[in-house]
Order: sequence, then C-alpha cells, then structure tokens
Amino acid sequence: MTVLLVLAFFATFITMDYLVTRRRMAREQQAFAAAIPAVEPAWVAGYQLPEALYYHRGHTWARPLDADTVLIGIDDFARRLIGPAGAVKAPSVASGCTRAAGRFAMKLGDKTAELVSPVEGEVVDVNRDLAGKPGLASDDPYGRGWVLKVRAPQLAANLRNLLSGRLARKWMEDSREALELRLMAFSGSVLQDGGEPASDLSHHLPKADWERLAHEFLLT
Repeated sequence: MTVLLVLAFFATFITMDYLVTRRRMAREQQAFAAAIPAVEPAWVAGYQLPEALYYHRGHTWARPLDADTVLIGIDDFARRLIGPAGAVKAPSVASGCTRAAGRFAMKLGDKTAELVSPVEGEVVDVNRDLAGKPGLASDDPYGRGWVLKVRAPQLAANLRNLLSGRLARKWMEDSREALELRLMAFSGSVLQDGGEPASDLSHHLPKADWERLAHEFLLT
C-alpha cells in the first residue's frame, strides 16, 4: 500500500511539473514573439521583400537578433509556391543546422516542400506555435510564422553570403520572371489576370509539376 502511495505521489508530481513547464514555455514563447519588432513591408515584383532581412536563394530568410543569433523563416515567394502548410517539421533544439544538412519541411497533404537554412549554426529554439497552427508559416511568414532560432558563431560571414538590398531585389525579379515562364509551360490556368501567379500553386498544379518547381526554386 505504501509503495502505491509513493508511486501515486511521484506520478502526480511529474504530471504537475510537466504542466507547469508547458505553461512556462508557452509564456516565454509569447513574450519572445511580442518582443520582436515588425519588419517594414516592401514590395518587389509583386512579392513582399522586407529590407531588414537577409535572403537565401532557396527562398528562406535570416533576421539577426544579436551578434550571433538569427531567426529563420520562408519568404513570400516560397509561401505562395507552397501554400497553407498542414504541418511544419523542424530540426530539434540543440541540433546542428548547416546550409547543406539543416533543413526544415512544410507538408501539404501528400506533398512535402523542403527548405534550407540560410545560415550555419545550432538550433536553439523552434516556433512552437507552428505545432498547433502550421498555417502561420504562410499566413505571416516574416512575423509570427518564423520557424527556427539559430545561434551562428560565424554569423557575419554567413550573412555576407546571403542577399540583401539591390541584389535581393534583382534576385526576386529574376525569380518572378523564371516562375512565370515555367507556369506558362505547364498551363496558363495557374496565372491569374495580369499574369500574376496563383497564390497557392500546390493546389493548382499536378504533384509532379509542383515538385519540379519546388526543387528548382527552393534548391532542395
């Protein structure tokens, strides 16, 4: 009987500790999100391209928080190519994250889009809100939809390899032009009035065609 009481006590203690820890982590996540200033919107070739960020050619971005830490997410081009995510799969905290191996994924039914990390470093946090609301990654890609927080010891060197300013604008213009040419080759039905690409290409294209675009533009 004593043994059962002891076991019940420990089970209750573990459950309470788990619940308290989850609430604390949720509060910390909310406080962190609230402390991040919004980026100023800017438009290039019909896509949002905030100038405060650094862009990888695979359509992910890095936002420096301090001398060696950045937030990572997807850009407006990627969110339109992918569409509303049904799930976001990210590396675990404290895992290595490099441009070659550090990837995260967004799932849409039977389709999966892999994206590359724009910097090398260690994953120190993930956006836990995406577990319950994966659509945030596409609804608010530059804000609440961030995916990873990475500590990058060589951050300055990493950022020099990314795109910003005039180079980022030219790259986005080229991406838009290249996408339109691919879509015209597939079917004019995925181009809206005025030649604008549909906002959710994953639902407008056959899986094989969409996967070709994802591999080409997301560099995976």
